[in-house]
Formats: sequence, structure tokens, C-alpha cells
Amino acid sequence: MENTIEHSQEERLLAAIAHASVIASGIGIVVGLVIYLTEKEKSVWAAGQALQAALYQLAGLAIIALAWVGWMVFYFAIIFALVESDMDSEAPPPAFWLSMATMCCPLFISVAWVLYGFYGAIRTWMGNDFRYILIGRLVDGLIVPAV
Repeated sequence: MENTIEHSQEERLLAAIAHASVIASGIGIVVGLVIYLTEKEKSVWAAGQALQAALYQLAGLAIIALAWVGWMVFYFAIIFALVESDMDSEAPPPAFWLSMATMCCPLFISVAWVLYGFYGAIRTWMGNDFRYILIGRLVDGLIVPAV
């Protein structure tokens, strides 16, 4: 559902910056929170977008960290298994290449996370309302419009 309310250029810019700061990883969370705290009295829309972006980036940081930890556990399990096995050839066994190929999973998650954040930045810069899947609903419950 599109938001038909006209937002000022400043509101759109701040919302877009909050979403685009996903590229800065941990610092992006701070950017979103600062925008939220400075805008919550002036613009509920910009504040909501900034809070949503900060929570999205926090979730992304946690999910990407877990993906890397999962890959490291898998990688070291295979490496330790290879060390324990008798390797007759000098070429690495297929299990080694499997562990290296699975490194693409956390990388893919990272790139997809950033691209989705950029999509939010573009949508809000154009003045459209944007909601991340799951996080948007959570933020809707946290932001109360000023009366």
C-alpha cells in the first residue's frame, strides 16, 4: 500500500540516509538511532523509517555474524576431519572445496541485506512509505503518532 502523504525533502533525505547507512554496518545502526531521536518530535514518518532502518541493521548484524560463525564451525569441522584422515594425494579433497564454497553463503546474505537496505533508501527518497518484512510491523507498534 502506497503512502499518499507528501513528505518534505528533508524528511525523505533523512529516511533515505537511515536506510542507506546499512552500508556502514555497525555505524549505520547509530545513524538510524540518531535520526530517530532527533526527528521523533518533528516527523513521525522520518523517525519511524530511521528506527526501522536501525532495527533492520541490528538484525542484519546478528544474522550475518551467526552465518559467519556457522560457516567457521563447518569449515573447522571439515579441516579437523581432513587432518585426522589419511591424505594420499597432494590435492585437497572435495570436502575442502565444499567448505570453501559454503563461504559464499554468509557473503550472499551480507550483499542481499545491503541491497534490501538500499531498496528502502530509494523508496523513501522517492517519498514512498517503506516497511521491511517483519521489522516494519514491529516498528509500527512502537511509533505512536503525535497528537
